[in-house]
Amino acid sequence: MNPTESFATYWWFHIPNLLMAAMIYTLIGRYLLELFFSKKQDAVILKVFRTVTDPVVKLVRLVTPAVIPNGLVVVASVMWLMAARMFWFLTAVTYGMRLTTGA
Repeated sequence: MNPTESFATYWWFHIPNLLMAAMIYTLIGRYLLELFFSKKQDAVILKVFRTVTDPVVKLVRLVTPAVIPNGLVVVASVMWLMAARMFWFLTAVTYGMRLTTGA
């Protein structure tokens, strides 16, 4: 099975997986930009990253214990999304997603 056939066959796995991966990298970018622009809160790139990631961060704030400070909720968001990607992969394998080697 070549990569094109794999994507076409298992699109239901790949699309959410790619979206979660993109959100993880965007959250990491937001965290790093917040470190670099800590004094300049009105930086345009930081506003864009916050706009994209705020729904996920707000959702994670609801399920994350209050003992975690607001500054680390972005890190917790990355960890929750990594766990969600692993759960998604294991669920897909359980329900029949099998990759074979070409021969």
